[in-house]
Amino acid sequence: MFYTLLDSNILDSNLLEGDVQENLDKLQVWLNGLGDWFIGYLPNLIAAIILFIGGFWLIRLLVHIITRALKRSKADHTIISFITSVTKTLLWICLSVCILAALRFDVSTLIATLGAAVVTIGLALKDSLANVASGTLIILNRKFKTGDFIETEGIIGEVMKIDMMYTTLRTYDHKEVLIPNSRIASNNVINHFNLGDRRLEIPIPISYEQDIPKARKVIMDYVATVEKVMQDKPNKIIVDGFGESSVNMILYVWCDSGEYWPVIYEVREGVKQALDKAGIEIPFNQLDVHLDK
Repeated sequence: MFYTLLDSNILDSNLLEGDVQENLDKLQVWLNGLGDWFIGYLPNLIAAIILFIGGFWLIRLLVHIITRALKRSKADHTIISFITSVTKTLLWICLSVCILAALRFDVSTLIATLGAAVVTIGLALKDSLANVASGTLIILNRKFKTGDFIETEGIIGEVMKIDMMYTTLRTYDHKEVLIPNSRIASNNVINHFNLGDRRLEIPIPISYEQDIPKARKVIMDYVATVEKVMQDKPNKIIVDGFGESSVNMILYVWCDSGEYWPVIYEVREGVKQALDKAGIEIPFNQLDVHLDK
């Protein structure tokens, strides 16, 4: 019986050694296969690492260039932060797709998913994205800037700030108006004080009984005494038409853009006083009635 148990133990030991050897052989085959796969995959891994390092520095460089360009254009800090953040995100997405492609991943499904997501988000945020794009164009084109007086859609005011979505104006009566950037970009914009000088157009009616050359001389003599009027410019007064009760004249004078409102107020008042002093009547609407005998 002792020998029988001994033979049984020896048999079990031989079977165990056989299983261990078989597992070791399988492990050896798997390791050899893994080594062969790694050697074959190594060029792709190296390419992915090179793409990551090169893309990392390239993204930093591009973001730095864009940020510096926006700062030179004196863009609002909020817009600079938004544009750089979006640009960095998009560049990292593109770099990630390239790295996955270098690692032999099937990126077609990923690209299709990203495309569908972009289209969905774009449709949902169509108006907002239009405002952001228009605000970016306004800043880059520099058609107007903070501090300018502009007119658009019948609204006149000073540009207080240009945000991602809206341009804020302050009207002359101190009201704050927020206009979507897309509406400003798609409409006519008049920049009142962007140029160095500005021409004033002041209508001046005189009665039909008055002498036009005399009135012209009185007005131009007064204009010559106004310090803020540019005397080297072609200041003049013309007859623009004939009204129901007056000869309609227009005075054209030039001044510095920043002095527009003070000059126009001063000239209006001064012309009235000069005409009164010369005895030249500025008529009001009247109706002459003639009765037949």
